[in-house]
Amino acid sequence: LSLNIERDEKKVENEKETFFSSSCYNKDWILLTNNQQKLNHLICCICKQVASNAVELQCDEHENAEQIYLAGEECLQIYLKQSNGKCPIQQHDNCEFVKNESLIQQVSDLLVTCPRQYDLKKKEHENECNYKGKICEMKDHLDNSCQLISIRQIILLIKELQSQLQDEKLQT
Repeated sequence: LSLNIERDEKKVENEKETFFSSSCYNKDWILLTNNQQKLNHLICCICKQVASNAVELQCDEHENAEQIYLAGEECLQIYLKQSNGKCPIQQHDNCEFVKNESLIQQVSDLLVTCPRQYDLKKKEHENECNYKGKICEMKDHLDNSCQLISIRQIILLIKELQSQLQDEKLQT
């Protein structure tokens, strides 16, 4: 039992939840309620998901490019740390970027379904969440009104149960 719980716990820890307010958003989740054409100009050039807190790369080396290069702010920060500050587009030094408030607002206004319901990947489940709302309203929904349990909550419950089992073993 203990081995199965540990294995399942590691598997769950490796699964990324669909909604994190700082990381880029799962494109497949957003495509459930939005069309591809609407998302094309909102894609992070690093992770290929929908950019969260979009920043626009404005390096001199690619200022004549025919497209705008966007990245999620967290994705870009992680990338720059791992690549010693090299630009993700042309690997040059001194990557320059600015927040793109217009695109941040567009992403915030996208209508989406409850990410916990999406993570269940089942249409019919004993507990369902039929919530649909803007991305900018999602944290409030998850914190205050969603009836579904998150992957993190499951991990905490598993750890708590393991601890209780361990205590009971010690007492007997």
